Amino acid sequence: MNIQYIPGESRLYRINPIVKGLICFILILFFTLSKLGLPGLAVLIAAISLLFYASGVPQFHIWFSLKRIAVLLILVGAVQGFRGNEFNAAQAGLAMLRIIGVFVCAGFYLTLSPQSELMYFWEKLFKPFSLIGLPSRELALVMVIAVRFFPVILGEIDRIRMSQIARGAKLRKTNILSSAASLMPLLIPTLSQAIIRAGELAEAMEARAYGAFETRTRYINFKLGFVDIFSLFILALTLTFITFTGI
Repeated sequence: MNIQYIPGESRLYRINPIVKGLICFILILFFTLSKLGLPGLAVLIAAISLLFYASGVPQFHIWFSLKRIAVLLILVGAVQGFRGNEFNAAQAGLAMLRIIGVFVCAGFYLTLSPQSELMYFWEKLFKPFSLIGLPSRELALVMVIAVRFFPVILGEIDRIRMSQIARGAKLRKTNILSSAASLMPLLIPTLSQAIIRAGELAEAMEARAYGAFETRTRYINFKLGFVDIFSLFILALTLTFITFTGI
């Protein structure tokens, strides 16, 4: 199951795309740099999940997708836990919770944001780079395509793997060499499908005259409202309170 945009009518869906992106970015920085302990981070993740549940935002697919980074979680937990002379379970759990927090925040952001809003946010984010000659629209397009195509490619790999197993292919991994060899039957079809998808996307963009005009109009004009500013204020106030009180 992949993380992707799921349409909804919740108030969280109607927050300005820039504000949604900033909230996600702030939360990711907080989970990465915060000195909160294991209970504090666990409570914060539970509170975020509860907020989205109360708002009617689907989240099962986000938690289910954690299995895709299970190896990374175990590896980080092992490395952080064995930093001293003995294994520190609290330190390992804290490192794993940080990654889970970042993953969950990014997952909720992708669930709430359609492609047009992602494009709008990254265009505004890369706008200062246009002062030094870098194309902000093209950079934003690269980011959006990377974000949207990554789950598609993962799903394509799963479908190819299952179809090859159904045809009798042996994809079992017994050691490092066999693990590398087992990836080859998946690598070539996946690259082939990626090239085909890239060609179809390029043709679709060309048919819609993408990049033919210097200025671009939008079907929806996003405006910053009172609720958007209030949401940022509440988030900043909450994180500041948590940081200084050490909850």
